[in-house]
Amino acid sequence: MGIGACLLCLGEGLELRESHFLPAGVYRILRDDDLPNPNPWQITKERAIQTSSQLTAPLLCGTCENERLSKNGENWVLANCLRKNGRFRLASILASRPPDVFSSASPTRLYYAAGIPEINCSALAYFAVSMFWRGSIHGWNSDGSIPVKLGPFQESFRKYLMGQADFPKDCVLLVAVREGKEVDRLAYCPISDRRDGFHVHKFPMPGLAFSLAVGKNIPAMFRECCFVHNPVHPIMVTTLIEGWLVEDAIKMRQK
Repeated sequence: MGIGACLLCLGEGLELRESHFLPAGVYRILRDDDLPNPNPWQITKERAIQTSSQLTAPLLCGTCENERLSKNGENWVLANCLRKNGRFRLASILASRPPDVFSSASPTRLYYAAGIPEINCSALAYFAVSMFWRGSIHGWNSDGSIPVKLGPFQESFRKYLMGQADFPKDCVLLVAVREGKEVDRLAYCPISDRRDGFHVHKFPMPGLAFSLAVGKNIPAMFRECCFVHNPVHPIMVTTLIEGWLVEDAIKMRQK
């Protein structure tokens, strides 16, 4: 802890907390207490190591950590994601009703969360944005580089998290429930990828995967699936995403 300016509320002379990049609750879910070494694997561009250490930095004040990030998103998401005991409340909620869009030719199903009162859509969106924003404000990588480059959208997302602005127009958030028993508890800190004329940032956690596309050239197909801008708040349930996540992890390990 120390005294300084909070990067979220911009308050000066505040006591700063040791803010986690990956929430502490996710680390607890990833631990396997039945193994001799229960600690999760930490995979970055620089190394892969089994460790109990967690990425933290004094960035935010207590009010922003507890009253904003935790209460507005993190608490609900961690309670409803895949838990260590196998309970996955969000997946169970979706499985209890027929999908809104599906095809026998595809393993992917689409649900409209706007019509499911048990799903806190605002908490899901808020949490996802907070993860990508956290990745953009500090040099979390071991070489001091910033893992998520939001460019001109960084300030827009800060204001969104503060309740001072809407979700930016030229940004798309995709939310997916991951199906796949082999790597369902795979998680790594947000990473970025450059597409044709826009950027995509990805963050997987137990049972869930979030993607954030930013830029004016986002394809219409992406925009139609935006969890925030589309009023039906679509959520994908799919097995297809697991292969992509494993490939990303392997690429980071190889680098």
